Amino acid sequence: MSSTAEQQRGPGPVPTLTKVELGEKIRAARKASGVTLLQLAERSGVSLASLSKAERGLIALSYEKFLAVSQALQLDLTDLFHKPSSSGLQGRMVVDRVNEAVIYKANRYLYGMLATEWPQKKMTPMYGKVEPGKPANAADFSKHAGEEFIFVISGTLTMQFENGESRTLHAHDSIYFDSGLGHHYLCASEEAVEILVVCVNDSGDTGTTLAETRPWTLSNKSPHS
Repeated sequence: MSSTAEQQRGPGPVPTLTKVELGEKIRAARKASGVTLLQLAERSGVSLASLSKAERGLIALSYEKFLAVSQALQLDLTDLFHKPSSSGLQGRMVVDRVNEAVIYKANRYLYGMLATEWPQKKMTPMYGKVEPGKPANAADFSKHAGEEFIFVISGTLTMQFENGESRTLHAHDSIYFDSGLGHHYLCASEEAVEILVVCVNDSGDTGTTLAETRPWTLSNKSPHS
């Protein structure tokens, strides 16, 4: 690899968002839209108590709740995760270098948001890790409109569905499913499992992608993980 390429891909500080920072972003976006906290709760389906705590940085919201909030505010999901980047939108492409993904930790999941510079994406790229452990509430399945694709990069992942079915995936296995079917991501290996996910919503608005997965190193971890 050339020295120029090394400079482009070299190690550097990882952009991270804390619960407090993300809460401030939600509050600012809500106020800019002229929406009350109660109205946002009604439009998004996220409880008033959860939204209030999230805005104050007391709790971390799950992906589907972020998605619901962003759609209720008519935002691209990654508008809430956006941090200034030196690369930016260049013509018809956005390039993310190593350690440029915005990292956010929520419960057993660590999200790496990519392509945050691209406006109104049909897909939202990110990569992530699922840590060992059980859901805080086994009955609280993740679900959102659309379809979802998961590719396991390393480790073993068990997908558990609300209809009682489950599928265990090993490295380089994949699964495609209706994301409206409630699901849990469960790490079935001793070490955290690294995954790539692509979600596209029926609405044609914001989607999700755990794409462009890169080798996970300690330098990629959020200091708040």
